[in-house]
Amino acid sequence: MTASHYDSFGHFVFHKPSEDGNWSCFSMFYKNGKDTLYLKNTFSKKIYPFPIGSKPDFLGNNHFIYQTQEGLHILDLQHGHEKNVSDAVNYSYSKHYKMLVVLTKPDKLKKQQIIVMDLKGRVLKKIENAGSMKISPDKKKLLFTVDNQNTNSIGILELGPKIKTTWISERNLGKFKMLTWEKKGRAISFLNESNTNSKTKMLYYYVIGRNHLYCLDPKITKGFISGTQINERPEYTITISDDLQRVFLGIDPINEVNSKSDSSYDSMVEIWNSSDKYIFPMMMKKSHSEKQTRLAVWQPFSNFFMQISSAEIPKAMLSGNGKYAILSNPKTYEPQFQYDAPRDFYIMNLLTGKKKIFLQNKKISPSEPIPVSSPDGKYISYMLQDSCWIYNTISKKHINITRGISENYLPELHNKDSNNIVFMPVGWTRLDKQIVLYDGYDLWTLSPQGSNLERLTHGRKKQIKFRIYEPEDLQGSEKSYDGWISKTISLSGGLMLKASGEDGKTGFFKWTKKTGEIALVYDNFYIDKLYTAAKNKILFYQQQKFDQPPKIMVQKEKSTALLFQSSPNQAQYHWGSTALIKFENEDGKKMQSLLYYPAGYEPGKKYPMIVNIYEKQTQNLYRYCVPELENEAGFNPAVFTNQGYFVLCPDILSEKQNEGPSALYCTISAVKEIIKRELIFPDKIGLIGHSFGGYESVFILTQTNIFTAAVAGAAITNISSYYYTVDWDTGRPTMNYFINGQLKMIDPPSQKPEVYTRNSPIEYVQNVTTPLLSYAGKEDNHVDWHQTLEFHMALRRLGRNNTMLLYPNEGHTITNPVNQRDLTQKISQWFGYYLKNEKPEQWMEKN
Repeated sequence: MTASHYDSFGHFVFHKPSEDGNWSCFSMFYKNGKDTLYLKNTFSKKIYPFPIGSKPDFLGNNHFIYQTQEGLHILDLQHGHEKNVSDAVNYSYSKHYKMLVVLTKPDKLKKQQIIVMDLKGRVLKKIENAGSMKISPDKKKLLFTVDNQNTNSIGILELGPKIKTTWISERNLGKFKMLTWEKKGRAISFLNESNTNSKTKMLYYYVIGRNHLYCLDPKITKGFISGTQINERPEYTITISDDLQRVFLGIDPINEVNSKSDSSYDSMVEIWNSSDKYIFPMMMKKSHSEKQTRLAVWQPFSNFFMQISSAEIPKAMLSGNGKYAILSNPKTYEPQFQYDAPRDFYIMNLLTGKKKIFLQNKKISPSEPIPVSSPDGKYISYMLQDSCWIYNTISKKHINITRGISENYLPELHNKDSNNIVFMPVGWTRLDKQIVLYDGYDLWTLSPQGSNLERLTHGRKKQIKFRIYEPEDLQGSEKSYDGWISKTISLSGGLMLKASGEDGKTGFFKWTKKTGEIALVYDNFYIDKLYTAAKNKILFYQQQKFDQPPKIMVQKEKSTALLFQSSPNQAQYHWGSTALIKFENEDGKKMQSLLYYPAGYEPGKKYPMIVNIYEKQTQNLYRYCVPELENEAGFNPAVFTNQGYFVLCPDILSEKQNEGPSALYCTISAVKEIIKRELIFPDKIGLIGHSFGGYESVFILTQTNIFTAAVAGAAITNISSYYYTVDWDTGRPTMNYFINGQLKMIDPPSQKPEVYTRNSPIEYVQNVTTPLLSYAGKEDNHVDWHQTLEFHMALRRLGRNNTMLLYPNEGHTITNPVNQRDLTQKISQWFGYYLKNEKPEQWMEKN
């Protein structure tokens, strides 16, 4: 295979099967734009191709819908007839009534229409001059607006055998916006903005069946803050409480035009004050992304309004029952020097408006995230020093519910192992009765009082990591303004579990209280995207290996069959394979690395090898890799194995304040293991890494000459100077990444210069003898491209072999396809010259 064949390989996406399991839909995406959506019958193998088809879905078991530039297409799966709805803007489907609701816009001159039709294409209802629409959560009602001759109306369409329209407000002079359903479809809320110059905004609330429209008029509603208006930002969407008593919304200060001073004295100077809470660029980022929107609550039945968050405590999220708000201020402890500052957390009773602090100086990090409410709002869970804590919103008490679990409940473990086990909350059972926890392998349940511990799975003994599996359209928690609410996990019907083993195997298990975990499919493949059909009697899943392109497998009655194989053209070419290599580092610790074999590998023959560095990579053991030149970091295992290289990806066991030496020892140990196996030429080994991997690669070059050539992209080369830079993408000081980031430095260079000297490649640049190709984007705001330049200039001063590529208008990764191709090709040419004795390209020659 040559590079000219790469474009014949496409990227595969498995969408979903029909509920009865008779059909599946999937897509192939190609570089030439000839993307195709496919629909295939599970049993007859009949297949429909839909060029440039998108947004596929099943309407029940007998109809399939998708979109093209020509409009919406509805295919009758029983008879093969297709109905087209041109100019479709949006659609919703009522499964209960088997009705399709389509919003169309025939042309630029005419207004939109709402068309209600059955699945045979018969129009049941048509609404002219439609504005917008939103179907209810139960898909039985439609909230819609009509724009007609400068007046607007809003109504509810009840779907069913007799379609009925209930008008909520007719011939209103304002425009209706932010249509909102309560999550069970029992109430609605929407915004109305006046068409007059005043642009007055009012919020309305309507409970289905009560025939009364409640209005929040800022001019007369008690408690509404003077000088503010109702907000329309999507981050502050309207929310209706479960008990239908409260409506949550955002409010903004009304913009006022400030008179400017004489422009001749205006200055664009940036003022950086060391005592500011945020540095100037972060302040600008925050002010742009976090406008002065505040969360508020309106009680329609009493027409009482209350602001929840404030300038002093701006961040807010709701409890699961909507009776409390959890408030915090990320700036309280600024300036400080971790990625996220600690916070004080307050809880506000939304019935009384009273608030009190319930967590003080709470650390925020990936292992100790912000607190999360339980689904019913009875508890708030949070992590503190590797323990899971529960705050009871009724009793106002805190309990460490996981203290001592390791010692008391895991006797089969050695003490040194059990002391390192951390239990993280993942959700709650019904009515907040039990909290569900993860450790490194298993699922557990525990009462909010810290009793009745139950271990649901037994993955630790098997070295299998179990996690609750949810389809892509579901999330483990629900967004609630500036935080999250845990979702309810039902144990009564069993759980579907995603499984991954230390040996690389992956798959799915079914867990029930009676049986425990039982494997559905678990093998030496990368297995994902599991769907069940026909009331769980048929399983569909995606399966792949590095040398086997993704395929859809169907399992029925313990019989497994292939439904679709992507990229069948791969069979024409030699291909590589993968293996998990176990080794020990210099300290005797057991390690693993991923080894890709070259295409057409011949036992007994030696090959050159390229080593790719970036923390842990063995999880990619069975991942398929499409060969292509468009790579953001210029690295593609399938391209290199096709060119006749072994590719080694060692896992790096990092050590705080010792990241450079850690990468060195792990990498050299892994390379020596491959040399010992006599698979490669010991003098034909290349090294490549990007970003943190670029840093690791450059550091390694300063400590060993085992590599014949190297490539480093967007590398940190001078840790001391990098510490004092700014991440311009986020506006954060780079030093805020160090403690919890990849470099894991605790103190600044001024206090521990020896630590930075030990880990900084620039300090050892005089040791480099390996030819280095370095590259960076000149708009890299994450790792300052001057880090690459600095190392290049140091090598230049020493007269060492280094070529630097700087890509204009590119950031931390290369995104322009033309530049991606250029980078990938230049890296291949660089290694080709040094590792395979190929002729040097013109760009490599001295000028």
